Amino acid sequence: MRTHHISLLTRDAQQNIDFYTRVLGMRLVKNTVNQENIRIRHLFYGDYLGTPGSVVTFFVVPLLGHRTDGKHFFNNIKLSIPTGTADYWKKRLTAYSVAVQAIDGGLLFTDPDDVEVKLLETSEVLTDMRVVPDNGIPAEKQITHLMGTELHVPDPEATSAFFHNWLGIPVNNNVVELEDGQSIELFESDQQDVRTRFGRGSIDHFAIQAPTKAVLFKFWDVAKQQHLNIEEYADRGWFKSLYVRDPGDNRVEIATTTPGFSLEEPILTMGQGLSLPPKFESQRQEIMAFYAKEGVDFTEGVREPTSVPD
Repeated sequence: MRTHHISLLTRDAQQNIDFYTRVLGMRLVKNTVNQENIRIRHLFYGDYLGTPGSVVTFFVVPLLGHRTDGKHFFNNIKLSIPTGTADYWKKRLTAYSVAVQAIDGGLLFTDPDDVEVKLLETSEVLTDMRVVPDNGIPAEKQITHLMGTELHVPDPEATSAFFHNWLGIPVNNNVVELEDGQSIELFESDQQDVRTRFGRGSIDHFAIQAPTKAVLFKFWDVAKQQHLNIEEYADRGWFKSLYVRDPGDNRVEIATTTPGFSLEEPILTMGQGLSLPPKFESQRQEIMAFYAKEGVDFTEGVREPTSVPD
């Protein structure tokens, strides 16, 4: 199994768009709203196509305070960059006044919401339609994929069994081993008595791919047989999802890879205005009217990128 996407919380939409498109060079592939609460914006970033496994999303909650990472939480975003490009990315991040440090295999820094981000070198290079054009970053140096995250839990052994017994994913030395070097690293929380509170930069959930709806429903059946904490099944339009809580009470999603983000709009115009899956289209005027009062018209878009000389 492979990564599908990771979803977090941000306080400032334009600041978030600027960082993930101008600095990191990702494409804003969906400029939409939270399907559970249309008064919360939802921003999706990825490669040019929004390929499953390249996607990072943010719910925009302007009044968010500081988060408390207590007894259970996801900790970071791990993204892949092509082998040999760490020096380029260090120079680029520094040019944008982002404090960056070298780590084994790549780089470490934080985004404007104090989310830990790791850029890890892998052999993958974006090609063809996955390349984001006009972002100031050479195609052979662009971010390619979501590599995984960390998960801090009260009982890593119980969470290891959760991933292995439910999804059949091998777990070794507290590392949930997804395909192609992707992973979820498990750590025992060092604040077992501290209540986790969502705030700026909290990670809401992490999603793993199911290639088809049939496979998704197979995992649903297994979850029921194992009496897991099933939260909900949802048809998001662009994909179908099953949400289950792990033993540490973290939200894990299984999501299909189809029909994809070009379901209701051309690939060329994705992210340039309010995107809604078909079942929400009848609410477009209501949604636009609400956000107009908030000073949002969904066309703030992506500002001009900056190239960093080689």
